[in-house]
Amino acid sequence: MSHSHSNLAARQHRAQLWRLWGWPLAMGLLSLVGLLTGLVFDGWGDVLSWIALAIPVLVMLWFGWLRRPGPEHRQR
Repeated sequence: MSHSHSNLAARQHRAQLWRLWGWPLAMGLLSLVGLLTGLVFDGWGDVLSWIALAIPVLVMLWFGWLRRPGPEHRQR
């Protein structure tokens, strides 16, 4: 296997990992920021905490309950 082929395969593997884990990591990071700012800061930190903790909840609501399935998932 050539060096360029293995380099391409490694880049494709990293891209697949980011495609799979990118959004869950972002939601986890937002939750962590929300929890830490809520514990450590007052005033603006409370506002940031509410926003950072609300975003993952809103995303879960959208994809879990509110989003209608596309035509490929509807029963005939």
